[in-house]
Amino acid sequence: MPSALAIFSCRPNSHPFQERHVYLDEPVKIGRSVARCRPAQNNATFDCKVLSRNHALVWFDHKTGKFYLQDTKSSNGTFINSQRLSRGSEESPPCEVLSGDFIQFGVDVTENTRKVTHGCIVSTIKLFLPDGTEARRRSDVIQAPLPLPVDKVAANTPIMYSQELFQLSQYLQEALHREQMLEQKLATLQCLLATTQEASESSWQALIDEDRLLSRLEVMGNQLQSYSKNQTEDGMHNELVTLQEDKHNYEITAKESLRRVLQEKIEVARKLSEVERSLSNTEDECSHLKEMKERNHEELRELANKYNGAINEIKDLTDKIKLAEGRREELNQKGQLEKKDLQLCIDELEEKELALQARIEALQADNDFSNERLTALQVGLEQLQEKSIKDNNSLEVIDAHLQNSQTAAGDRLANPDRLKEHQLDAKDSEMSDTLSPSKDRSSDDMSDGNMDDHELNEPQNRVALLKDELRMANLEPGDREQVIHHLHKELLETQELANTGKQKCLELQALLEEERRSNRQQTEESAKQIHYLQSQLGKLAVDMEELKERRESSVSSTQEELYSTQEEVLVLHHAMEAATAERERDIAALQRDLGGVTAELEKWRQAASKYEQEINSLQATFQQQSLHQQSTNDLQGELESLQKGCSSLQQECDCLRSEKTTLVNRLHRLETDLDSSREQTASLNRSLQLLEKSQGEMQSRLGSLQDQHLLDANKLHSQLAQAASRTQSLQREYEDTQNLLSDLRQRYERTEQEKRSINEELEQCKMNLKLLQDKGKNPPILQPVQAIFIGLILALLYWCFSQLW
Repeated sequence: MPSALAIFSCRPNSHPFQERHVYLDEPVKIGRSVARCRPAQNNATFDCKVLSRNHALVWFDHKTGKFYLQDTKSSNGTFINSQRLSRGSEESPPCEVLSGDFIQFGVDVTENTRKVTHGCIVSTIKLFLPDGTEARRRSDVIQAPLPLPVDKVAANTPIMYSQELFQLSQYLQEALHREQMLEQKLATLQCLLATTQEASESSWQALIDEDRLLSRLEVMGNQLQSYSKNQTEDGMHNELVTLQEDKHNYEITAKESLRRVLQEKIEVARKLSEVERSLSNTEDECSHLKEMKERNHEELRELANKYNGAINEIKDLTDKIKLAEGRREELNQKGQLEKKDLQLCIDELEEKELALQARIEALQADNDFSNERLTALQVGLEQLQEKSIKDNNSLEVIDAHLQNSQTAAGDRLANPDRLKEHQLDAKDSEMSDTLSPSKDRSSDDMSDGNMDDHELNEPQNRVALLKDELRMANLEPGDREQVIHHLHKELLETQELANTGKQKCLELQALLEEERRSNRQQTEESAKQIHYLQSQLGKLAVDMEELKERRESSVSSTQEELYSTQEEVLVLHHAMEAATAERERDIAALQRDLGGVTAELEKWRQAASKYEQEINSLQATFQQQSLHQQSTNDLQGELESLQKGCSSLQQECDCLRSEKTTLVNRLHRLETDLDSSREQTASLNRSLQLLEKSQGEMQSRLGSLQDQHLLDANKLHSQLAQAASRTQSLQREYEDTQNLLSDLRQRYERTEQEKRSINEELEQCKMNLKLLQDKGKNPPILQPVQAIFIGLILALLYWCFSQLW
């Protein structure tokens, strides 16, 4: 089974180690090398003094598919992207590690006794999954910053982690490391320069002593030659003249050489001052670059603060947008609830309106029916009046007949009750005939108008009472008039009741109109409220769009600021690298110039001291020659003794002459060296000019590289867009293929089901065939039927399998 792989690559500011390929079949220990565990390319053991023996653990979780790193109570700590996992001598919780992270084990430790710095392990980790693909990087997970331990101080945690800021800090650390190394190299060069100066001074002092001794020997040899010759005074005089001329010529040459040496000394001093001036300029530039670096650090901090502030503003805007959306949803819900309530009110009012309309229609029908009943009652009253008039006439006739036939009244008076009964029966029949339709109508009214029973049943009750009164009343004319008068009153009362019914109908119509107006007003108010709520919803939508636009504009502005800061950081980084490289080149050139100038200066100092010694020796020889003239007489006595050692001295003189020739040759070589040093200074000046030209070219190339970097960034953005579109198309194709695969699976399942059913039918057919074979003893009449049945089954099976095939 393949296993996950972790590759540790050395960083420039790290303690040096070889690249490690560690397979994570199980948790791997990271620590310092001991006798039992030595460093190798397939383990995580390092030969570094700042690490603990059991420093950390790294492993791969197969369930989650993630890599984890844990600090196991190390003394100097473990860092992921410059963030410490735990405090000193405390075990940290497991933290996820992504491919491309910067892992640091321990910190740099300086010994106070020997002043030696022991470096830590700084590496770039690359992680590969068991299938061979590289794990995700920190840049792919923007919203997922590094998981910090629980006990990490919250004030030190940045709000938003920036990979560019971390890379810039790494570059600055590397630059500081290079600067420290240069300072150490300069210190060692200064020590070497001091030792070489001391050695050159000692060698020149020995050479001067040797030249002094040689000049003394040469003077003594000349004296011996002069003493050995037995010359006359004229010869001595001529020899003195020649010696004086030689002295004069030698003084002239010495003066010229001294003048030349002084001029060269002045030039060397001028060059030294120029070199010191250039050194001070470079130091000023170095201080300026340091100030620029500090200023850039401050600007980066300000940009980080601005970036964090922009992120906080974005969060606030998103919170406001969420609140506005919540308010909009609440208003929508309230509006919907109010709309529902208003709709319910409208429905209730419509139902009330329908009920009132039905009631009005019923009242109108009742009113019409009461009017018809009143007209019928009026007709009945008129008929009753006519009948009463007829009865009065008949009564007058009867009275007249009674008055005329009083004699025959006995027989008739014997049966007055029968007459009254007959009359009452007739009147009752007439009243029943007249009131029967009213009874029928009253019953119809009772059946039709259930809403106003008391108002509509009053005339019926009165009619019934009148009927009873008529039955109980006597058949006298006064009684009839009373009944008619009473009926007339009842008619008036019914008319009044009808008028009151009409008034009530009008009042009900007015109430209905008022309710309609109120309903209309309520509907208008509800429509206004709905319109107002819709306008508020529109305003909220506009506000939401404005907030979204503001958020998008703020996000775009922050992104533009971030991009501009990144570009500025890159430009500053390139400028800092160019400045450091140029500074290193200038320092190296100045060191070379300084070494050459100091060497030349020492040479000229030695030459000047030599010339001064030669001048002193010449002055001494001149003094000796002046004393020679005074002590010639004294020396004549010593001449004999000196002639004895002349032979030995001549030999010594020969060897001294050979040494003199060697010294002269050495002087010529020194002169040639001086010429070569001058040529070197000229070449150094030319190289300085070339360096200035190359600096201009490098600046132009830096601008072109920046332009090319922008073009490459644009190309990468376009390629990313193309890749995104391609991934979308591939996603769509994948979805289409998934749909096709699901369809094919469904079809395959259907075909499998059909195949199973066909197999079952085939088995059943086989069973039937066996049964038919068993039943072969049956009469041959059924055999053709069986053959036809089997043929049909086989044809059906063939058709089904042909569809499957």
